Amino acid sequence: MKRGVVVTGLPASGKTTVAREIAKHLGFEFLDKDDFLEDMFDRFGVSSWDDRNQLSRQSDLTFEDAAIRSNSAVLVSHWRSLGDSDESGTPSDWLAQEYERLVEVCCLCSPKVAHMRFLARTRHPGHLDRQSNANELAKRMASWACRFPLGVGTLVEVQTECELNTTSLVEDILVALSSN
Repeated sequence: MKRGVVVTGLPASGKTTVAREIAKHLGFEFLDKDDFLEDMFDRFGVSSWDDRNQLSRQSDLTFEDAAIRSNSAVLVSHWRSLGDSDESGTPSDWLAQEYERLVEVCCLCSPKVAHMRFLARTRHPGHLDRQSNANELAKRMASWACRFPLGVGTLVEVQTECELNTTSLVEDILVALSSN
């Protein structure tokens, strides 16, 4: 049976950290869209926001293909809301069709904390994070907060502004995977 755990939340809310722990404890494949994107940054280079956005859309397809080929996976990305084609993020419309059992783990983090974490983190330079305007980013974080949860699969929420209780989280996911 093909099972998926989709990790959602604001940028810098702790999605990747949470997803790695979940994958390790469940024995599922870990797929992070940023890994696919950063590979493309290395292969093709990024000289503008247009380059970055084009590579991001291409890596969405590669990420989706890897997820489709996987039996059971933990998927992490900055997700686009269901049915929305105009906003940034990885499309999420395909998820429910690909997995017999699907759980959404929503990382709960205030826009203010996510904004501070985002400004403090270091990622691949191809993301062009250092070219972002801090005030505009704060506004986007606030507007993105209403995107989550996405509404894909059974919902499990996790508070990511404090220490992660992996055991409890994995237990909740296992219950959700067996009930949907």
